[in-house]
Amino acid sequence: MKLSMNENRLAKHRTGAIVVLVALLLPMTIILAGFAINLAYMELNRTELYIATDAAARASGREFALTGDAVSAKNKARDAAGRNKVAGNALQLADSDIIFGESIRASIADKYNFNAAGANPNAVKILGRRDNGSLNGPIGLLMPNIFSINSFQAVQEARSTLVEVDIALVIDRSGSMAYSASEPAVYPPIPSSAPAGWQFGQPVPPNSRWLDAVAATDSFLGELAQSPATELVALCTYNQTSTTDRTLSYDYPAVLSATTPYSLSFQSGHTNIAAGINAGVTALSSGLSRPWAIKAIVLLTDGIQTAPGDPASAAEAAVAQGIMIFTVTFAAEADQSTMQQVAEIGMGRHFHATSSTDLTLVFSNIAKSLPTLLTK
Repeated sequence: MKLSMNENRLAKHRTGAIVVLVALLLPMTIILAGFAINLAYMELNRTELYIATDAAARASGREFALTGDAVSAKNKARDAAGRNKVAGNALQLADSDIIFGESIRASIADKYNFNAAGANPNAVKILGRRDNGSLNGPIGLLMPNIFSINSFQAVQEARSTLVEVDIALVIDRSGSMAYSASEPAVYPPIPSSAPAGWQFGQPVPPNSRWLDAVAATDSFLGELAQSPATELVALCTYNQTSTTDRTLSYDYPAVLSATTPYSLSFQSGHTNIAAGINAGVTALSSGLSRPWAIKAIVLLTDGIQTAPGDPASAAEAAVAQGIMIFTVTFAAEADQSTMQQVAEIGMGRHFHATSSTDLTLVFSNIAKSLPTLLTK
C-alpha cells in the first residue's frame, strides 16, 4: 500500500521529531546514569570503609585488652586497616584517628558511653576517614564532573570495649586432687608423692594437683588485676558437694586466701562436676552480680563425674541464665570429652593441661581471652 505525499511528509516529520527528542534526552540520560553509578559507587566505598574501620577496632581493642599497651594497640589498628582496601587503596590511619578512653554503661539496657578523658581506659575508638584531612584523601568518583562533583568524603566510627565480666572460679577439690599431676589417682593407696604417713585431713601434699590449681588461680587473678576492665570474681569448690568459698568480690587476695583452709586440711571425696557448675550459677546470680556484666564460669576438674548429677544438664541450665562456661581438664584421667561438651554448650572453650606449668598457662590465657565487644 502506497502512502500519499501528505502521509510521507508527516512520517518524515515524526521521524525528525524523534531524532530531536533523542538528541535532547540522551545527555540527560547519560547524566542520570552517571549519577546512579556514582551513588552505587559511594555506597560500595562506605561499606568498604565500615568493614575496614570495624576490623581496625577489633584488632586494636583485642591488643589493648591483652597488653594494655596503647602503642602496640595502635600498630594493630593500622595493620588491620591496611589489610582492607577502600576505593582500591589500603586504608591509612593517622595517630589522631585512634583514640583510647573509658566506655561505660549504667545497665545492660543502656548504650555504652565513650569518654576520651576517662580515668580508666578500657576502650578504643577508630575513625576511618576518607576526607580532605585524612591520609588517603577523599574518594574520586567513577563518573567525575557530573554536577561539577569529582570526589566525595566519607567517615566511619567504630569502638571496641573490654566489657565488664563477673567470673565464678569453680575448682575441683575431690580426693584425686591430692595426687600429683604425673601420677594416676587410684584408691587406695595414698598418693605416692605424699610425705610418709600422710593421711586425708592433713595439709595437702606439696606436689598435689590442688596446689597446682591454687598457683594457677593466683596467676589468673594476677592477669585480671592488670586488665583495663574491672572484673568481679567468686570462688566455688566441690567434691561430692559444692560450696561458695568467696562471693563475688574485687578483692582478689581474699579470693585466693579462700583456698587456704583446704590446703591446710585436705579431705577426700567424690567428684560432682554438676554441683560445681550449679554453685557457679548461684554465685553469678546473687545480688552482688552486675546486671550489665557478662557472666562466665571457669571450671577445673581432674576427673570424671562420680556422684549423682549430669554436667551437660547443669551447663544447659547455666546457659539459660546467660552464663558462659570455660572448662579446664587437668591430668590424664580427666574426662576431656564431657568437658568439651560442657564448654560447647556453655559457648566457651575447653582447655587441657598435663602439668603445673601447663595449668598456669591455661588459666592465664583464659584471663586474657575474656570478651571484648564492638560497642558502636
